[in-house]
Amino acid sequence: MLFQDYLKLEIFEIVKKLLDQKKIEINDLKNKNFSVEVSQKKEFGDLSSNVALVFSKFFKTKPEILANEILLELKKNSQISKIEVVKPGFINIFFLNSFWQSQLSTFIKLQGIFDYKIPKKNICIEYVSANPTGLMHIGHARGAVFGDTLSSILEEVGHNVTREYYINDAGEQIKKLKSTVNYHINNLLDNKNEVTDLPDDLYPGEYILNVAKKLVTELSIVRDFDLKQIRSLENKIISIIINDIKDDLKKVGVKHDKFTSEKKVSSKANVEKLKEKLIKSKLAYFGVQEKPKNIPEKDWKQEEQFLFCSKKFGDDSDRTLIKPNGEITYFMSDILYHQNKIERNYDELINVWGVDHFGYVKRLKSAINAINEDKKIELEIKLTSLVNLMKNNVKFKMSKRRGTYVTMREVIDKVGVDALRFMMISRNADKTIDFDFQLLQQKNKENQVFYVQYAFARCMSILNSSKENFKKKRLDNFNLEFLDLHEEKMIIKYLCSFYNIIKGAAQNYEPHRITNFLYDLSKIFHYYWGLGNIDKNKRIISENFNITESRLALVKALSLTIKKGLSLLKINSPVSM
Repeated sequence: MLFQDYLKLEIFEIVKKLLDQKKIEINDLKNKNFSVEVSQKKEFGDLSSNVALVFSKFFKTKPEILANEILLELKKNSQISKIEVVKPGFINIFFLNSFWQSQLSTFIKLQGIFDYKIPKKNICIEYVSANPTGLMHIGHARGAVFGDTLSSILEEVGHNVTREYYINDAGEQIKKLKSTVNYHINNLLDNKNEVTDLPDDLYPGEYILNVAKKLVTELSIVRDFDLKQIRSLENKIISIIINDIKDDLKKVGVKHDKFTSEKKVSSKANVEKLKEKLIKSKLAYFGVQEKPKNIPEKDWKQEEQFLFCSKKFGDDSDRTLIKPNGEITYFMSDILYHQNKIERNYDELINVWGVDHFGYVKRLKSAINAINEDKKIELEIKLTSLVNLMKNNVKFKMSKRRGTYVTMREVIDKVGVDALRFMMISRNADKTIDFDFQLLQQKNKENQVFYVQYAFARCMSILNSSKENFKKKRLDNFNLEFLDLHEEKMIIKYLCSFYNIIKGAAQNYEPHRITNFLYDLSKIFHYYWGLGNIDKNKRIISENFNITESRLALVKALSLTIKKGLSLLKINSPVSM
């Protein structure tokens, strides 16, 4: 058993014993979480636990007093060399070197296969779902990489995952798209290859002009072509754009198992079925919506429409589902889409949206839970924050109005796929990322992906330069008895916490835990390697056979861990740099 689980179990049994002795009962004892953390400073021990701070209220005593009671029990463990309590009640634990050597041995024997002990679920995760009105830009990249990486992590811990893309091929944006293509086709047929007076109500930029050119060429459109037939070309237009989006996603290693059409989900039959259910459940009605605050009185027209009872669930007004002209709103189409997923019997639904949807999350969750009150719906919505593009420490502003934005293709060409993927999950999803082109082209520790990849390459260089009698030996047969440096123990602690990092990333939907882990592990390793330049006795490959064998085993285990971590992120592990 690896140290965090081992020590947590040991401490839990001690707490349970103390509760029994004092005849104290606690409901749901197993779910009272306490931490076992790696101490960052050696004077604080190898590990530290806040268990006394968590349980002191149940014992009705000060955390420091409870910590000392736990200390007396832990002292019976022969693997522990020293224990101390520090205010306000943390327990710092020092283990014998042999304990960490045995921990590394246990880690090696797992051979990358770990039982995360997480109940398996069928999960649908929807991400990207960019409107098919242009190429993927850098803002889309964050949700794309986040969703794809989270999917891989969820699969790693045992879940069955369906990666889904929701094609927004209905509604106002598609009308606007068709109008823009129509406008460009008119110009092209008049031999106007440049756009100088594009109306404000159309999509800007050259991309849709190129789509129009492609249609004119492929379909041999000429002047006598009835331009009203542009409506029948809708599927062709969307197909061209979706294929370009798929190409962009493929370049960055993002894949989807299923593409679901909004148009199909929002069919008339499905709309009528949901409308009847909402009326029957008294969740919607035909009525007049309250005037929105941002619309002047003179511009407000009261018209009957189909409204969802949002105010029942804390919203400031009831929300439109079907407009007076019979068209459905985004809210209605989203409800239809989620009902479609629920009918596919997933255990959990995860959506990855941009942070601009913040105000919409509660509304949708309330609607879905109300409609399915007889079911337990697990719906998790992760919001990804903004990505600031930086050049020379200055933000590069994008303009949707002018159609000037940095495409994902351009970013890949500039910094590469590995840097893009690593940066997009380098921080918690709700934190803004400053994407600095210059930084990602540097070869130093400020460029995190380079630093991690260089750690792996350095490991491989060390292993490849070792003698043949080391290369032929199985890793689980190496002697580990000579790993006693503080830095070696720190590396072992990080290695043995790897699976808990993955488990935590899956349970909390936080892929950045893995990038942070890999970067911190790489920092420790680079420092450890550098010790040999100061003290020859600390070189990994030394004149002492036994020490060299132990250190090579550590380097090999570390290299396999970095490689596995990077593979989860779909990032390359180059053997030389």
